[in-house]
Amino acid sequence: MIVMGLEFTIVIYDSYSLKDKRSTVKSILHRTQNRHHLSTAEVGDWDMLNKATLAFGVVGSDRQLMRKRLELAVKEIEDDYEIEVITHEWVVA
Repeated sequence: MIVMGLEFTIVIYDSYSLKDKRSTVKSILHRTQNRHHLSTAEVGDWDMLNKATLAFGVVGSDRQLMRKRLELAVKEIEDDYEIEVITHEWVVA
């Protein structure tokens, strides 16, 4: 069994208040969880207006497939939302 995660920091361009940020972050987390069957969470930068740190995780037995699922989820987020990924960190256990 392999546990793989991806923690990344994003800048949200259309966020001018914490309410805007929360709306975008919740949308990202719920949509990713439902479409890609990943565990999702906001793990940092809670009080920043246009910055968020998100984490996605998955458990499985095929490293390549798990990594591909995580990469696809992030690519879809970048394409569908007005955000930019500024840092990312892979975690494998």
